Amino acid sequence: MKSNFESTIFALSTNFAQSAIAVFRISGSECKKIAKSICKIEKLKERYVHYSKIHDLKSNLIDKGLIIYFKSPKSYTGEDLLEIHVHGSIAIIKKLTHVLSKMHNTRAAQPGEFSKRAFYNGKADLLHFEGINNLIKAETENQRIIANKQVYGENSKKCADWGTRILENLAIIDANIEFADDTDDIDNKKLITNIENIKNETQSICDTYEDTKSLMYGSQVLIIGPTNAGKSSLFNFILQKNQMIISSQKGTTTDLSEQSLEIFGQKVNIIDSAGIRNSSKMIEKQGIYKTFEKLDEIQKIIIVLSPDSIEKDHIKILEELINKINSKDIVIVFNKLDLKESRKGFSLWTKNIPKLKKFKSITISCKENFDNHNMLEKLYKFLYKNLISVETNNDDFYFSEVRQLECLKKVTENLKMAIKHINTLELSSKFLRDAMSELDILHGKHDHEKELGIIFNNFCIGK
Repeated sequence: MKSNFESTIFALSTNFAQSAIAVFRISGSECKKIAKSICKIEKLKERYVHYSKIHDLKSNLIDKGLIIYFKSPKSYTGEDLLEIHVHGSIAIIKKLTHVLSKMHNTRAAQPGEFSKRAFYNGKADLLHFEGINNLIKAETENQRIIANKQVYGENSKKCADWGTRILENLAIIDANIEFADDTDDIDNKKLITNIENIKNETQSICDTYEDTKSLMYGSQVLIIGPTNAGKSSLFNFILQKNQMIISSQKGTTTDLSEQSLEIFGQKVNIIDSAGIRNSSKMIEKQGIYKTFEKLDEIQKIIIVLSPDSIEKDHIKILEELINKINSKDIVIVFNKLDLKESRKGFSLWTKNIPKLKKFKSITISCKENFDNHNMLEKLYKFLYKNLISVETNNDDFYFSEVRQLECLKKVTENLKMAIKHINTLELSSKFLRDAMSELDILHGKHDHEKELGIIFNNFCIGK
């Protein structure tokens, strides 16, 4: 699928910030001319580190740095590719960006354009490049593990295996259609078993997609509870910083606040919310409305209760709420253990709302335990075990993108239809071919320019 792109592109591949080193990446046919013009290098050695002065178009010195040349097709993009390493000064970055933009037939790269060119030049399939994007964005150990599996071809190998097995069954069916008189009767039961096995594997990937999504993009966890139960105190305690204002006055939190952190290798997005109660204040009403909206979206819930938040209205509202969200993943945090007779107050909550007993719970004093590392670790372990952990196996294959899920759903459906119509060989053959086509789309073996543009636009500039 080799493609020739007219323009040469460039981008800063490191952060636009003060640092020790800044790296510019340039890809296209003008690489040698650029090296000659601004670095005065007449003969570029392939995969060799040149130490050179770097000039502007008027031969004024910009900096000294390292120049590395990768000759086509042995480069990331499959084109001639040049890397310029300079000092990470904002002024140098701005100057070199300006100089490169003035070079003949050279322009700034669009997001993901280096990877897009690499894809078109056959350097790897689409699954690989989506994995590269995820690896760059990885913040946690689990994200790194999953992204590496994508980058280094585990998903591609699985797709290839499915494709081979589908083709084997398709060949049997097509041979029976074309040469019915010269072949033995087809073994429908064996065909069904073969196709069913593939279908079960693709269906399993679809079924575990939400877990994979949680690992890659973080579990969404919503903190709810009555006013003054200490939701914002718990939010601050989990994050170990005073993110939210806390007060003994009811209705202090009037909006949602979200922060991300890592708990035992897994990304978690913790969301604080307005206290649930009947309020006459317009701004507080809006906050409570947002809480209920968010509650519809999120599966994982922390309910915070305290001894001093037990009121008839709170009990009634919370009981009704639990009846509505009973199917969600819920844990209880009994807060304000420091209050006098607090455990008696916690018992009153479970006595008034017996359904609370079915949920896992932990008691804590966010006020007294704020700087207590042991208590923090205990809380993290509790949340990880009972709310946010995802069962994983290091031999699993992960498909983390919505695009990938949609393709696999279509593969699965076509395999189901092939089994359903196994007695009508022409129809069964058609559905197996459609399954193969969806696998090709999963790999990126199609020429839907608009769709590919959307995918690569999600990448960072310089990759």
